[in-house]
Amino acid sequence: MQILRYAVYSLLFFLIFRCGLQAQTAPGVSSGADVHAAAANTPLMLSFEYVNRHLYTTLSDEKLGTLTLLVDTGTERTQIAREIAEKGDLHKSFWKTNYAINGYGNKPNEQKYRTVSVALRSGQGSVFSGSALALDFGELRKKIEHPVDGILGWDFFEQWCTTLDFAAKHLILRNLSECAPPAGKHGTLKGEWSAHGLLLPSVLTFPNGRSTNALLHLDTGSDATLILNTQFRATAGLGEGGPAATETTGWGLNGGYGGDIVPISSIDIKGEDENLSIDGRQQITTILIGRPGSFSKVHWWADGVGEAKINRDGAIGNKILEHLIWTFDPAAKQIYVEAAASNNPSKTP
Repeated sequence: MQILRYAVYSLLFFLIFRCGLQAQTAPGVSSGADVHAAAANTPLMLSFEYVNRHLYTTLSDEKLGTLTLLVDTGTERTQIAREIAEKGDLHKSFWKTNYAINGYGNKPNEQKYRTVSVALRSGQGSVFSGSALALDFGELRKKIEHPVDGILGWDFFEQWCTTLDFAAKHLILRNLSECAPPAGKHGTLKGEWSAHGLLLPSVLTFPNGRSTNALLHLDTGSDATLILNTQFRATAGLGEGGPAATETTGWGLNGGYGGDIVPISSIDIKGEDENLSIDGRQQITTILIGRPGSFSKVHWWADGVGEAKINRDGAIGNKILEHLIWTFDPAAKQIYVEAAASNNPSKTP
């Protein structure tokens, strides 16, 4: 996840959908059902708050109590604040002693590796059962300006067919076998799926006419439009340092970092039949490109090929994602996108 505070121009969206895409009717929605024991056509709906472009949902665990969790596709594993995790049974690992967090910020964030077993529920419905990391959330709580007891990570999204609707402020969870495209007009994105997260193959075009390919990490923990790593500076027309007029600062799980705000002409996310195009030619969208040292180094020989790839290029955040309804289908490895009802669903306390 990343937290970024800067002014961004409005987005002008052109959602290009192929008329011949098959439409199917989604099953009805109800709350409080035990999804894993109920009939396959009984989805579960999780409400969330959307504050300062971050999503928070409330779940409960028998031992840990009621928990406010940040919904974050950009975090690989679900996490619980250490002092809360200590109410349960903390586990050590024979193979791991420390856990290093890869992400934005120039201050390495390495903590003791501890896990806790969780059985997270919403009402009577089982939402996530498994192992969660137990980490110190002190700095996160200071920066995010909202109570938070943990993070509901990508491992949660892998277990469900999930529809994320920013305007309606809810997540709809269906069994993987019940996943289907939306009934109305929509687009289908393939993406690159892994246990580390979801990458969207995209083409970025800058006002200088240069274009480049990028694998964008879909990150609901980011309040930004787009954050790119330093290798894109030359394509965007930036030097090593960048002019003072474009300089800004952000904050990630590894602390503060520096970057430059630059305009972008278009973002084309590759679809199955047609691309999803975000056009900034009439209302230029600004993005952030990190300065050297802004991102913790990830190497395939030390962190693994998958971890290095998911962090290689950059992340697409809620400033863009909020304009769409997203359905994640892990079984088919597809993402279905629809235009959202509202363009300004986030609130500021």
